[in-house]
Amino acid sequence: MANGSGAARTNENSILLIKWTNADGVSLSEQSQTHDISVNGISFYLRSPVWLDTHLIITIGSSELFGRLHTLTGKVVRIQTDALGRQFVGVRFD
Repeated sequence: MANGSGAARTNENSILLIKWTNADGVSLSEQSQTHDISVNGISFYLRSPVWLDTHLIITIGSSELFGRLHTLTGKVVRIQTDALGRQFVGVRFD
């Protein structure tokens, strides 16, 4: 995921808990793993659908950048769907 600030992205394998509310007002959560991360954003795969501009609450299990059990909020800025139907999601932190 490109970002305008030039912040370096790091490949991590941290466990994530992602929470959001869908368009119908239903609260959802899913566990995933970090694909890459920077001080400005994060990317990961989801099986459940999300939309651009969806606000997420992301708890990172352990990260070199943020430490253990760090919770951040962010907005979905990129989505790509792979052949298995998973969404590759890019999030910019608030």
